[in-house]
Amino acid sequence: MAEIIWEGNQDWEKDFPDGQVPENAVKLKRPDDILKASLPYGIFPLIICFVCVFIKKNASDAFIFDLRFMPAGFIIGFLLIPIHEFLHAVCYPKNAKVYVGVCLKKVAAYAVSFCAISKSRYIAMSLAPMALGIIPLIIFIVCPLHWKAVLTICVVPAFMGMISPSPDYMDVIAVIKQVPKGAKIQASNEGLYWFK
Repeated sequence: MAEIIWEGNQDWEKDFPDGQVPENAVKLKRPDDILKASLPYGIFPLIICFVCVFIKKNASDAFIFDLRFMPAGFIIGFLLIPIHEFLHAVCYPKNAKVYVGVCLKKVAAYAVSFCAISKSRYIAMSLAPMALGIIPLIIFIVCPLHWKAVLTICVVPAFMGMISPSPDYMDVIAVIKQVPKGAKIQASNEGLYWFK
């Protein structure tokens, strides 16, 4: 497993000790405002979550949630934000250093490493946090209708866990389109690069 360095609360614009990107590296084309540009990538996961809620609701004549438990769902959802970044971090190889932290001002978190990894590993690393949405969504789907507390607690982390990887989904699409087979991907403070 990679060396994971927990940095706590940091400024969002923080620079990290940069890794050396090879001279022949090609910078991936990515939007300047990644968070804003990634919003459309959250639409499909959002639709999946709403379809699951709609199907579950149609199986009952009663309201399926107990709103007293909604704050617990939000608390769990927000506590999972740093876990999302740790799931990125554990996907890096042993020789990697991964900086993990949060920016409370932006209600965001990060995992940054300048270790070069394969295209397939980069895709797996980017998609790993989806598990934080898939697991509560599956619990929500299989949970009996009369377990309203569990349904309520699971629905918020399911939505958050499926939608919060939107920038990761966007990066995966960019990597699939722009990075040739057999190339390595490496991050730097200036962006993402690929090289052979």
